[in-house]
Amino acid sequence: MKANYLVLSMALMMLASVSPATAAKSKFFLKNGDRVCFYGDSITEQRFYPADVETYVRTRFPAMHVRFVDAGVGGDRVTGGWAGPIDVRLKRDVFPFKPDIVTIMLGMNDAGYRPFNAALFHTFQKGYEHIIRSLQHHLPGVRIVLLGTSPYDDITQKPGFPGGYNAVLVRYCRWVRDLARRKHLQYVDFNAPMVKVLKAAEKINPALAKRIIPGRVHPGAAAEMMMAQALLKAWGAPATVARVSINGAADTLSRASNARISGLKKLANGGLTWTERDGSLPMPILALHEKWPQFLPVRILLPPQPKPKYTNPTTALIDKLSGFTHQLDREMLVVRGLRAARYHLLIDGQSIGTFTPAQLAAGINLARYFTPMLRQAYQVNNMVWEEIQTHFVGWRDVQLILENDGWKRPMLPVNTENDSVVARAVAGVVRAMAKLDHAIEAKEYAANQPQAHHYQLIPAAG
Repeated sequence: MKANYLVLSMALMMLASVSPATAAKSKFFLKNGDRVCFYGDSITEQRFYPADVETYVRTRFPAMHVRFVDAGVGGDRVTGGWAGPIDVRLKRDVFPFKPDIVTIMLGMNDAGYRPFNAALFHTFQKGYEHIIRSLQHHLPGVRIVLLGTSPYDDITQKPGFPGGYNAVLVRYCRWVRDLARRKHLQYVDFNAPMVKVLKAAEKINPALAKRIIPGRVHPGAAAEMMMAQALLKAWGAPATVARVSINGAADTLSRASNARISGLKKLANGGLTWTERDGSLPMPILALHEKWPQFLPVRILLPPQPKPKYTNPTTALIDKLSGFTHQLDREMLVVRGLRAARYHLLIDGQSIGTFTPAQLAAGINLARYFTPMLRQAYQVNNMVWEEIQTHFVGWRDVQLILENDGWKRPMLPVNTENDSVVARAVAGVVRAMAKLDHAIEAKEYAANQPQAHHYQLIPAAG
């Protein structure tokens, strides 16, 4: 009986030690070795929500190898656009990547920026179904995710006609949702969550609310964070970066989730010190600590340059209203049983902040502070952006131009010999682009491994 009790106790302890982040990995939609293609129009071409998703995966799952590619082209509809008709787009921009997952976000241009038009809607329906058939035929087993398009801003600005254009887009989104159900595909709505935040922001700060979707069509970098949030939540993304609970009175560890603690001891001044290595890094939000432009020149390769003392007010408002940090970025430190009035928290000698025992007992979300862990995460984010931009410049600024007849004719007379020259040049660009992308990805995996950090909680004087 005693032996059985001991076995049961050990089993319960093992179950209790499994961290939420670790347990959630098996439930996360993406798997090791997956390839993800984001397909869409100019909203996808902006590269903001794809960059957020990739950065989240790189920092939350440092051992998971997943490749990403952005195949968004401005002006595209379900039938294609300036970069080629839909079958050309898929054959050139999607199939060669051999993705395991393809997300599709179309509709903003398809509805024509006018009141509901039955002919346009019929074209949208037929074209969307054709895309799905083509993907499933050329990519057997592909997991397709249909995205309800982000909203047209009829909230902070007066609608251009009765009912407004976003009401038309909502009708399109509902059809896409129903299509996903019929085809047994995943559907993620980008429209409704953003409209909800727009309405709330309009009541709190109308000036900032207008910056969420400048120009009414294209969400800024801060707003596309909400799109990444919706997609990641639908994919079962865990909220926990790490969680550490310490009994300060007894200088003992109560719990560590997705973190390893060593050297925990009480200091002579009544403070605490320990070494901690988390299993993940916090999420570096693209536009939180800088003024990130809405539209980027095609050739810009500079990564984000975060400034620790600057907080973008639009991003901060969106984070507050959408609950992004709470839902996806919780790096919790809980310390109970402290007796001094206030405590300084230092990590690797860097001052993080001063907190009361009540605040520490309730829990401090370190993801909200510019810690050494967040600095490392921003380095990873910079590499992610460099990788995305490298692919984008080679594909969008070279390959599409060389392969598009509208650009080819002014450059070279149209004949078989010159077509062959162009084809060889394009093939060389594609090979070089892939080689460089792989090199940058290797740097990302070298940079995203969590490091051990030295923590100190020191009673504040006075």
